[in-house]
Amino acid sequence: MNWERFFTTPPPATAWDLGAADIAVVHRTGQSEFHCAAEDVPVGTFEVGPVGLQAVDREAITPVLTRLKGAAEGTSTAAVIVPTRWMRAFLLDADRLPRKDSEVQDVFRWRLKKLLPVAPTELRLSVVRLPETEGRRQVLVLAGIERAVASLEATFGSIGIQPGLITTRLFALVPRLPSGDRPVLVIQLERSFLSLIFLVSGTPRLLRTKPLSPMAAVGESIVRELRLNLEYIRDKIGFGGEIEVKLVCDDAALDADVRRWMADQNHLAPYVGPAPPSCGPTAVASRLGAARLTPGLAVVTGEVR
Repeated sequence: MNWERFFTTPPPATAWDLGAADIAVVHRTGQSEFHCAAEDVPVGTFEVGPVGLQAVDREAITPVLTRLKGAAEGTSTAAVIVPTRWMRAFLLDADRLPRKDSEVQDVFRWRLKKLLPVAPTELRLSVVRLPETEGRRQVLVLAGIERAVASLEATFGSIGIQPGLITTRLFALVPRLPSGDRPVLVIQLERSFLSLIFLVSGTPRLLRTKPLSPMAAVGESIVRELRLNLEYIRDKIGFGGEIEVKLVCDDAALDADVRRWMADQNHLAPYVGPAPPSCGPTAVASRLGAARLTPGLAVVTGEVR
């Protein structure tokens, strides 16, 4: 995930969205035409642990990728999108950083030693320096297990695809915003995992990711977390105006519950942005659902930042 690259590079023609049970691909076939396809993967293809994706069964995934490659012929580079829970993301203070990228990586590798239960040398990091805000310098850090990320890259490489970007669904949903637009809160809900990012003039000011207990009343847990984070936005960040909310939820019933709660909050408004384009065939798009297709479509249309 490289925040600045989204400003300058053209969007990829193809996005691969990996999931625990299947893999989907979204491909731009023309200026405004999009094709999608999906294949199930064998149980256990992806091993996920407390820090995210731990390992990939290359023998299981390679035939699936090979079959899906036919839906995106003619492309040798692509974006790879993974569930947000497969990686860890942090918004960290960053005063007096070294100039060399390698030294910056070392600084945050050791800072994450206190936050993640793995050796710093086992991590692959992407560190993005953010614009200074009110005299405060911060960076966005995306961390994954090195062996798992390298295995994904090698597996795609074996079928002739070079991943130009590996990111999470949350970051694939971050919209491109002109400076001065109203702040946006992106809320992404996948199975047992809540993620949100609050942006002011396109710059992240708050980032939260939280596993949800399967024993808890999920809807109540989510509303409680949203209330707490909105209080933080008002009291700590000092923003009391209207916020546009971009909500993407895997579960349709939960999506409806959260939207009903949002409608009762007078300082929240639905995000106003480009509607995702249609993607065919219809049967595949319906099976995958809007929440699964939206991150990939955002990447290939350039709507993501």
